[in-house]
Amino acid sequence: MQYKLSISNPSEHFIKAEWTINNIHQNIIHIQLPAWRPGRYELQNFAKNIRCFAITDKKGDSIPFKKITKDRWEVNTNGVNEIIVSYEYYANQYDAGGSYADEHQLYVNPVNCFMYVEGREDEKYEIEIVVSDEYKIACQLPVKGKKIVADNFDELADSPFIASATIQHTSFKLHDSEIHFWFQGKHNLDIERLQLETERYAEKQIEIFKEFPGKDYHFLYHFLDRPFRHGVEHRDSTVITMGKPDDQLEEEFYNDLLAISCHELFHLWNIKRIRPVEMLPYDFTKENYSALGYVYEGITTYYGDILLLRSGVWNWEQYCKSFETDLKRHVDNPGRFNYSVAESSFDIWLDGYVAGIPGRKTSIYIEGMLAAFIADVMIIKNSNAKYSLDDVMLDLYNTCYKHDKGYTEADYKNLLEKYSGISFTAYFNDIIWGKGNFEKYLYKICEYLGCTIDFFNIKLQLINDTDAIQDILFEKWSQIKK
Repeated sequence: MQYKLSISNPSEHFIKAEWTINNIHQNIIHIQLPAWRPGRYELQNFAKNIRCFAITDKKGDSIPFKKITKDRWEVNTNGVNEIIVSYEYYANQYDAGGSYADEHQLYVNPVNCFMYVEGREDEKYEIEIVVSDEYKIACQLPVKGKKIVADNFDELADSPFIASATIQHTSFKLHDSEIHFWFQGKHNLDIERLQLETERYAEKQIEIFKEFPGKDYHFLYHFLDRPFRHGVEHRDSTVITMGKPDDQLEEEFYNDLLAISCHELFHLWNIKRIRPVEMLPYDFTKENYSALGYVYEGITTYYGDILLLRSGVWNWEQYCKSFETDLKRHVDNPGRFNYSVAESSFDIWLDGYVAGIPGRKTSIYIEGMLAAFIADVMIIKNSNAKYSLDDVMLDLYNTCYKHDKGYTEADYKNLLEKYSGISFTAYFNDIIWGKGNFEKYLYKICEYLGCTIDFFNIKLQLINDTDAIQDILFEKWSQIKK
């Protein structure tokens, strides 16, 4: 499969795609554009951004086709073995999951605008990016000149790229892997500090999973001129969009950048490799329903902050500030009394990313984070700090991902019980499938950690003086094995 991609109208943000499909041996083929993208569990109907759709043979003669669903086409290929599908895509969504084109850059999430032939998803794709010679290309896929190659459609769909003459690049070694920073847009970050602190939290993630699964990892940072925060995970990269430049010297902005970066890197293992059975493989044509969002997003949200604390990148006060922000979102949401986090995960496809009707749902990110916090400390307490949620995640990585298996809720529950030595039935009844039960668990968890939690004033405080922080963090929370 060959694609040629160019910017057809930079002022109006249109890109042009020419897709050559050869080795056709059927009278009819079906081509499909994804309806959603991994990392955002809602139908986004990317076909709404397509115009000027046409199919010709290699001589330029029209090939008959008809559209049979919103994003699926049936093509009459009787008597031809090669066709060219051409169309324009409106690339004017400048966030971590969209595509954007103007006179300065071509930024593409291929899952938005690339297609596949049904039954031929495992064929290689070669993408020629038609841009000026001075443009550099940032992508997790191998880049040769102005071409990138993917082994199959799933790999292509999961590999965003930025082509720009102004993109900045630096990299550093982490064990046997290379970590890449790509910066698009104005910034005044202390890159040396960012590298050092990225190394520190990444080392903690590697301690959990015992390896870094890849030779290269790419942080694709976009900096916008307006307030913004968005990140999306990929198999060997992440796209993170932040704004605005005036805030970049402020510690609050920088800490937010670290938090989202640590979160997205943890996804390298949790969802990009450790995946629910319902999403292995992804079905790009429809909803991939799962009640396990509290694992693939909730646990990731929990580790995104706690690993900054455990690595020493954040101190206790910085961690508390982030925790209290999330706790306020939990307390301010009456949906916690009406819908469980598991039900909200299933329904994320319905209204998970919009406000929805008042008090209907919870968040797989916020309530999922609190559920992970509770589970982690329950394991630590009942195993006398021998085990933690770290061991659960490593077990999932070894028993599921490394055996090409998806996990189920029963798998996750069994591992919680394996490492804690107690039943988690009440936890699943109250926290995962129950409603309004978080507070009673959080009181007990914080008491064990030597903290108080104030739901009225939204405060997480140490009972002991600051000299006791080391004992709490490194003997209990950091799970140093004794």
